[in-house]
Amino acid sequence: MTDDRTIAKNTLSFSCSKTMQYLRTPKDIWDQLSKEFDFTLDCCASDENHLVDKYYTKDNSALSHSWDNEIAYVHPLFDGKIGKFVEKASKHKGTFVFLLPASTHTRYFHQYFYKKPNVEIRFLEKPNRGFRFGRDDGYEPTEEELKSSIGYIKALMVCIMKND
Repeated sequence: MTDDRTIAKNTLSFSCSKTMQYLRTPKDIWDQLSKEFDFTLDCCASDENHLVDKYYTKDNSALSHSWDNEIAYVHPLFDGKIGKFVEKASKHKGTFVFLLPASTHTRYFHQYFYKKPNVEIRFLEKPNRGFRFGRDDGYEPTEEELKSSIGYIKALMVCIMKND
């Protein structure tokens, strides 16, 4: 017998989730970052969840546009394309703020972030019941729904790349 609090193994990975096509950045994380950075571009958005007026979607991919001189927020879905976004940022002038899984074993982490003088890495402390990513339609869960569910429980990091 299962209930809403049961976590299926495949729901812990966004790339495996069939229920979410896009994810809205947790409000507390966005609030903190937007106070610190005057973002000019949201690189990984949808028409319903963009956080900045200038944004790119899956259909209008940020990977095919210039990011020069932008202060860009980059929160790709947690899948195999993260490395392409990181590599793209490394080739442009500007400030690029990534919200990513703390996958310190990956090639992109070692090639573009780790021990680089132009990169700051911040590991995020997991909230009590996990990180709460919102739905693309802006739906905010009720207090009761929050109490009866568990959010994303894997580690997250914010990586800030500043290229002159």
